[in-house]
Order: sequence, then C-alpha cells, then structure tokens
Amino acid sequence: MFARVLAAVAAVFLLAGLASPAEARWIRAESPRFVIYSDSPEHVARAYAEKMEMFDSLLRARHGLPENGVPARKLPIYLLRDHDDLKRTWHTASDTIGGYYVPGSLDTFAVAPLNGGDDIVVMHEYAHHFMLGSFPGAYPAWMVEGFAEYYSTTVIDPKFIEVGRVQEWRTGALLADRWIPMADLLANKYDPKRWNEFYSQSWLLTHYLMSDPQRFEQFRAYAALVAKGGDPVSSMTQATGLTPDALQAALKKYKSGGLKITQYRRPDFGKPPIAVTVLGPSADDLLLERLQLVGHHFKEADPNYLALVTRRAAKHPGDRLAVLTLGQAELELGDLGRARAVLEPWIKANPQDAEARFVLATHLNNLADREEDRTKAQALRDEARGLMEPAIAAAPGDYRILYAYVESRRAEGGYPDKPTLDILIRAYKQAPQVTPVRMELVRALMIRRHWREARALLGPVVNNPHGGEAAEHGRKLLEQINEAESRGG
Repeated sequence: MFARVLAAVAAVFLLAGLASPAEARWIRAESPRFVIYSDSPEHVARAYAEKMEMFDSLLRARHGLPENGVPARKLPIYLLRDHDDLKRTWHTASDTIGGYYVPGSLDTFAVAPLNGGDDIVVMHEYAHHFMLGSFPGAYPAWMVEGFAEYYSTTVIDPKFIEVGRVQEWRTGALLADRWIPMADLLANKYDPKRWNEFYSQSWLLTHYLMSDPQRFEQFRAYAALVAKGGDPVSSMTQATGLTPDALQAALKKYKSGGLKITQYRRPDFGKPPIAVTVLGPSADDLLLERLQLVGHHFKEADPNYLALVTRRAAKHPGDRLAVLTLGQAELELGDLGRARAVLEPWIKANPQDAEARFVLATHLNNLADREEDRTKAQALRDEARGLMEPAIAAAPGDYRILYAYVESRRAEGGYPDKPTLDILIRAYKQAPQVTPVRMELVRALMIRRHWREARALLGPVVNNPHGGEAAEHGRKLLEQINEAESRGG
C-alpha cells in the first residue's frame, strides 16, 4: 500500500508542462474523489484528475487515514484554459488570482486555470478542504494556515512526490527577523496587519514539525491535544517539551541550517479509475457563466450578464444547463415571474430533477427571509418545502438539497424537530467546509441546548483567520454558550 512503500529521500524536480488545448469541447472526468470539467484534450483532464487523486492519497497516508477512503462528496474542479476563462466565472476577479475555491451553500468547487494559473492555490485550498472534511477540530489559526501552506507546494511527478518546497515569498519576513512572539502566534494574538509574518511563521513551524519523523509525532500529539480543547500554547510545550521562546529559537536555527525538502518514491501502482463523458454544446456557452451564480459572484457580474445568458440559452431550447442557468440568472438578477416561466415547466416535465427544484426553492427561502409580512413569508417557505421534499428523495446525498429543505422550516414553531435536525446533521457531514451549513447546525443545537456539540462546531469558524463576519458571529455565539452553561442551562 501507498503508506508502506513510500521511501523518503531528498531531491528537487520540475513538473512537466501540459500540452496545449485542442478545439473547445467540454468534458467531465470523474475519479473516486474529484470531478474535473475541462475543454482541454482528454489526456489533460485525466492527468489532472490523477494528480489530485495522488495528492489526496498523500494527505491520507501522511495523516493516518485509509488510503482508499473517499470523501462524503467529490470536489468539482473547473480546469480552465487561462485567466480570461477565469473571469467568465468571476467578472471582477483580479489579474493576480491564480485560481480559487468556493465552499458555499449553492455549491462547493474549485477553479484552476492551466495557462497562467497556479497549482499552489488549488493545493492550498484543497488542503483546507481536506482538513475540515477529515479532521474538523478547533485547531488554532497558525496550524490551519500552516498545514495548507506546507502542502501547497507539493509537486507530483510520475516517479515521485515532493513535499516541503520553500515558499520564497514567505521567507522575507523571516530573513528580516520580523518575528511575532511565539506565544502570541500560538494563541492567535498577533496584529492582523502582520499577516505576512503570521503566514511565514505558521508555514515555518509546520515545516519544522512535519519534516522530521519524531517531530511529526509531536505535531500529531499537539493536534490531538488542541482538538480535545487544550490550550494552544501549553499544549505545544506538552507535545514538544519546548517553551514558546525555546521553540522560536529552534525555528531560527532550523531556518538557518537549511530546510528539508522531502521526496517520496512512487511505486508503479494502478491509476485511479476515471470515467469521461462529453458534455453537450450548451457547456461551451454557459458552463462557466453559471459559476457566477453558484459562486455568489452574480452581484459582481458584467452589467450585460443577464442579456448574455438569455441570448445564449435561447440557442439551446430544452437543454438542462440552459434552463438552470437562465432560470437562476433571472432569479438573482431579473424577474421572478420570468424565472418561474423557465423553471416550472421544466420541473413539471422532469419531476426528479432535484437541482432545478433546489434552484427555485433556495430563492423562495431567500425571499421569505426578506419578507416582512409573516403570512407571505410562510407561504414562500411552504412552497419551497413542497419543492424540496421530492428533491430530498431524489438526491438524499446532496448537502445543498438537504440544507435548502432545512431553510424552508427554520421559521416554524418547534424548530428544529428531530427529523429536521437529523437532515441538517446529514448536510453538515457531507459538507463540513460550508460555513452556512455549519452555523445553522450550531443554531439548531443551541436551540436544543446541546452546548458542548455547538461549541465544538464553532471552533473552526472562530479560529479561521479569514472568517470575517462569520468568525465574529461565532465568537458572540460562544459567549452565549458560556453564559448558558454558567447558568446551568
């Protein structure tokens, strides 16, 4: 097996360039853990799927998971030609963005341009995705970002895998000796403006702990301690035997002595099964454009976006992708009546299309949240629930469907009843990376006074250095939990 046959050696190599794409025709390449969408030649999509499968296998082998294990949900990755195609998915994306990842209630996916893109971005974000999916504990911010930074430079070659390449853009602060005190780094008490130092030290600390077998066991021991609620500062001393000051001195010595790049030899074992299907002509016109909607970038779309979608959808009458894209674009940027005229006949003719039901129901839930008239709001939620009940039966393993159903019920008296809570737990287990699903489960658990479980779910949100409003809201919920527990509630 993979974990038993990898032999660590030191070396450096370059990833060979991929062939130039042929004439556009979108394909879908599905492997055990990923779904790759690409309009490049089939061998390019297959090679990318194999690379990501190997990356996932590496993470599993390194962190004690079954090597043939699969996630609750495969991650879709849109493999694009260049940055121009990326901007079709996100109109206002900066030219510096080399790919991105969206864990959302409408979908979870990654976008990776081949020309001008950067594997580092996708691997960094996938490391986050993997960590939250496999080890969803309340880890400190340095560990969350250090883990992703360390694995982001992984290079996968047919003969070997390399881990731990130096990120040159992260070494400037370290070379300049601009260090955050180690105790502050571990406790997440640094000045947010010092983000460069934070990332640099988090990466170096992870590199130090993971590059040596004995220290890697210390890393695992530390992770176990903080996952159980241990203090992130004292737990490090307990795991390594070093005080924060001694650990910082050890890191400076490690940096000066040269960082170890680890390479694993790959045996010639079987490639993962990959099923390739060719998508219809509508994909050329609308596949990327729909990502503006499901990635929540529709408010930043080109002013002519709705007209463009309408014009392109008209070229593909009766096509599912065209119906979903036009219906969703009308819901978000156009008119509810026109959206109904697109979606409702399709749902009537295709009652098992769970995603079409989901698209309309999600918008109805959002309208209900904004509706001040309670009677009208409840009517919208009732309609949404009527759409979602058959959708759950048709797609019981789709977190988006389950979450939309829960949304249609959360204003009811007695929410959440046990069946609804069970559905919400199923949605969370399929997508622990999606903050809205996690936070709704926290809310439901707090209503039912399950304080310990709610606290555990809040940890990754509160410790997320990019958490923004969600992290702030999480901290307020933690205060409420503390108050309730102090009252014996």
